[in-house]
Amino acid sequence: MSEIIKTEAVVLSKMNYRESSTIATFYTKDLGRISGIIKGARQPKSPVGHKIDSFNHLQIVMYKKTGRDMQLISQAELISYFPRIKEDLQKLKYASAVLELTLALTVEEEANQKLFRGLVKMLSLFESSERKPGILLIKFIVFLLKESGFEIQFDQCSICGNPITMGASGYSFNFERGIVCPSCRHEVSSSILLSPELFQIITGLSDIRSEEKIPSGEIDNTLNFLEKYLKYHVPEFKGIKSIHLF
Repeated sequence: MSEIIKTEAVVLSKMNYRESSTIATFYTKDLGRISGIIKGARQPKSPVGHKIDSFNHLQIVMYKKTGRDMQLISQAELISYFPRIKEDLQKLKYASAVLELTLALTVEEEANQKLFRGLVKMLSLFESSERKPGILLIKFIVFLLKESGFEIQFDQCSICGNPITMGASGYSFNFERGIVCPSCRHEVSSSILLSPELFQIITGLSDIRSEEKIPSGEIDNTLNFLEKYLKYHVPEFKGIKSIHLF
């Protein structure tokens, strides 16, 4: 038996199906990540098909059937389509990674309204703000890690337990143990040296004005660090493809 559900959704991806239909993956407010089919979406007179595009924030109506992998999407109303993201290659590059990570790191039909609100808010920031897109992606990854149960702890050394002094140098990070103070570096076989700038970016200590002074190389280093962290803790995760395609 089908249940009619109306909910907000962000389109994470889409693909053509058969002659005229579309299959899309959504992150929804009330159901989490779901897949849905829009029958006849690619027909010229379809009232729904042209609204199903990556990034679009929609209000959708579906016929949800328990145990069915693909839900039937019958209606869609556009809330926002984020045109500046789609027109700006830099915004598109990093915002695409937001969709990619949401798709890769969320569980199907596991609702998380805080994550949904955070996703919409981040896309709105990409759309309307002049902040560096790479910084926005870093902030989203840190948020997503926390919501997914993989939060990085930066408050104390993972070995001796001493508090971490933000802005200080000499700290390193071991993917198994966590952050390591200079006195304990000899206790781990391998670690990555962390710069004070990386500390500030990841922990959110940098304000909007100071973000402008962060070199692009440091942003890339931070994204590389977070990507390695994800690969270590989520074995099926193969990396952030979007930021390497542009």
